[in-house]
Amino acid sequence: MLTSVTHVSARERIAHVVRRLGIGPHPDLLAGLTDPDSAVTRALDLSGHSPVPPAMPAPASLRASRPADIVPLIGWWVDQMRLPSRLIEERLVWFWHDHFATSLQKVRAPYLFRQQHVTVREHATASYADLLHAVAKDPAMLLFLDGITNTVDKSNENFGRECMELFTMGRDGGYTQADVVSASRSFTGWIVNLPELPSSARLSEAGIAPWTAAFLPRRHDDTTKTLLKHTGNFDLDSALDVILGDPSTGTFIATKLYRELVGSDPSTATARRLGANFARNYQIMPLVEAIVAEPAFTSDAAVRNRVRTPVEKLVGILQAGNVTTTGERAGVAAQALHTGDYLPFLPPNVGGFPSGTLLLGPHDLVTAFDLLDTLGGPPTPPPRVDDLLATFGIFDVSSSTRSVLDAESDPARRFALAAMSPEFAVT
Repeated sequence: MLTSVTHVSARERIAHVVRRLGIGPHPDLLAGLTDPDSAVTRALDLSGHSPVPPAMPAPASLRASRPADIVPLIGWWVDQMRLPSRLIEERLVWFWHDHFATSLQKVRAPYLFRQQHVTVREHATASYADLLHAVAKDPAMLLFLDGITNTVDKSNENFGRECMELFTMGRDGGYTQADVVSASRSFTGWIVNLPELPSSARLSEAGIAPWTAAFLPRRHDDTTKTLLKHTGNFDLDSALDVILGDPSTGTFIATKLYRELVGSDPSTATARRLGANFARNYQIMPLVEAIVAEPAFTSDAAVRNRVRTPVEKLVGILQAGNVTTTGERAGVAAQALHTGDYLPFLPPNVGGFPSGTLLLGPHDLVTAFDLLDTLGGPPTPPPRVDDLLATFGIFDVSSSTRSVLDAESDPARRFALAAMSPEFAVT
């Protein structure tokens, strides 16, 4: 545990379930939950319709794209995280967004990220195999990892390498440089119809709409390859199936999702067991349910053993202050996340956003003040300290935190102190 609390109360354990399976503390929902089992059932409930992000008009070209156009999408997404309807979906959408990290800095087209977000959301709770296949052909991914320059005449290994290292098998998954080369050759032939390119008119006449991806056989290496000891004339889909068939892929993804939900790594035996079951059909929700059923998920050791990310802090502050991020507040929220180097669609590298102790330091205090600015003004918190803490989903606090809050009579400053407490720094 990262705080000094030595005993986990029943309310704190219920809050832990909600924090891990959703984004933020969801205090209104939390108030009606009576035990961890009911919290798990509610958090995994996927009844109702998955939300669809607001439409975004297609720009005339990359040059006409404005990075600021991503702000309404970010504001909409943060609001979805803030709502209690489909908790696990929002957790998984963020998880896969971070897993398949692509950056606006290189791709430059918010329109493509709106498309990518729809794709991720569509598959977030369904099949990882389908998600992988879809993201591999996603225009933003093809641009970000140079898939559009990967041709039979000149192979580009960026996606092939990252696909195995970051998206499927893991760095220690047993693949070789020869496998990277074979995968990259298999992935050749994909393009994106970018309106400003001379080829755009010809591609459009061939039925490939602007801003969409397509496969061009003449650019594909259709010779025999050997990939992970399998030999064949692989294309993108068949090569991905070979990679998905390797036992290391199921284990790697199961381990990473276990770490996200439990906050620590599984034992080798647990990782292999979860991974083998997952790899039978790559259905995501059964894997989530299996992880949640592990005793470690609700153990004392799992509570508050993860550093809360700026996104989780922002959602928690908005929930505690009962504020949305629509309209002009979306820009304030986006700027606060940008200051904290945690702006969606702008990860620092292909490995995704930082986590753990990398999120702790002097900058954390500055980020907290910026996140509080998203409220748009002093909140009106409950007068009692316990009730205030409950709005942040905090029930077990140290004596020092309680004494600091008790000593502060100004409601707005007391709210800010709760948001900057050691207990809120972890989740």
